[in-house]
Amino acid sequence: MDFEAPWPRRPASPVAVVTELLATVPAGAARIEDLIQRGPAAPVWHPLGGPDRRPCGWTQL
Repeated sequence: MDFEAPWPRRPASPVAVVTELLATVPAGAARIEDLIQRGPAAPVWHPLGGPDRRPCGWTQL
């Protein structure tokens, strides 16, 4: 039985992987000070993609 290992393979470009991830999964950024003072549910998150860039709670990303 012949078996050819699927490696070594060239890894995907980190930029391409991040771009695909952010196109699929909502993501946001918040200052640690805001998270500590106001909590993660407070409107301290800034969406990383899309036209709506107003701060929001993490569940609205």
